[in-house]
Amino acid sequence: MTTPSFLFVHTYYPEFLDALYADHGQLAVLPFEAQRRRIFETRFGVSDAYSDGLRRLGCDAQEVIANADALQASWACAHGVTLSGNIHDQRRQIVAAQIDHYRPDVLYVFEWNPLGDAFVTEMKSKVRLTIGQIASPLPDNRTFAGYDLVISSYPPIVDYFAKQDGRGALLRLAFDARVLDQLPQPQPEYAVTFVGGFAPSHPDRIAWLASLARTCPVEVFGYGAENIPTGSPLRARHRGEVWGLPMYEVLARSRVTLNRHAHINVRGATLHRFANNMRLYEASGVGACLLTERRDNLGDILEPDRECVTYTSDAECADRIRNILENDQLYQEVGRAAQEKTLSKHTYALRMAELLEIVRARI
Repeated sequence: MTTPSFLFVHTYYPEFLDALYADHGQLAVLPFEAQRRRIFETRFGVSDAYSDGLRRLGCDAQEVIANADALQASWACAHGVTLSGNIHDQRRQIVAAQIDHYRPDVLYVFEWNPLGDAFVTEMKSKVRLTIGQIASPLPDNRTFAGYDLVISSYPPIVDYFAKQDGRGALLRLAFDARVLDQLPQPQPEYAVTFVGGFAPSHPDRIAWLASLARTCPVEVFGYGAENIPTGSPLRARHRGEVWGLPMYEVLARSRVTLNRHAHINVRGATLHRFANNMRLYEASGVGACLLTERRDNLGDILEPDRECVTYTSDAECADRIRNILENDQLYQEVGRAAQEKTLSKHTYALRMAELLEIVRARI
């Protein structure tokens, strides 16, 4: 049976990278392996969960972060890579050199990324399979034509690429169970939290949270605070950005944590029927009581009103918050049931077995 090798190419939020390197002044001078290990130990995003899961299945797997410039420069220096051009040119040159060095069977790029369609197309001759993973709005200036397969956790994106020579495949998101080994024993600290951002794909989040803040003790963590209007009650409720393990700690210490799905535009069509974001798995994985929008496919992830609490309107959301805060047993039971489901059905160890089967069918 084929045991392919993988190279995963990440792009991290610049806000996270800037904060991490600013807070750890010596990080940038560490060798590549030490820098990469420190970054992954923060458990930001998917961390190295893909390579960890695949190695446990017998595959060779490596991960790089294309826009972690100090990290990538360290690798380039150690491997004698001469760089030229602007920062985007240099990022492509380093990733190209890493592909030559690691010689993977599968080049797997987490979109969005700074490499671009032409780069992926150019790399196709060096690997057996090119895969892109995306569950965010498809940029108008991208074709994704260089990918042999596009993987997504968002069904409309899967359907869009499936219609293009069968290039779409569904792979749901997951929880990194290693997080639990790094978290302190959680104690309830926050009544109601929202952890997330205020980006263009989240047009209604600020108004929704502002309406809740007028009647509920919601505290907000995340990026994009500059987009909160002056005079909004959220200004006083915003507690700053949290990434990686500190984010998980906030979720684990919340009696109830809120979820609102993004509006994902798929080539002109924006659909609202699907539950799909990392918060579903992050919150349930640490045993938080999640209050989320009801969506058609939510039951495929968490069972409504048993493993999560749902709402269909802002008013119902506020009512559900009050009900949970008045009932300690409710939030504890929902959190336990959610964690049990996620640890049994939605870990990266399980997802990587699914991914390996997808790849074996294509390679």
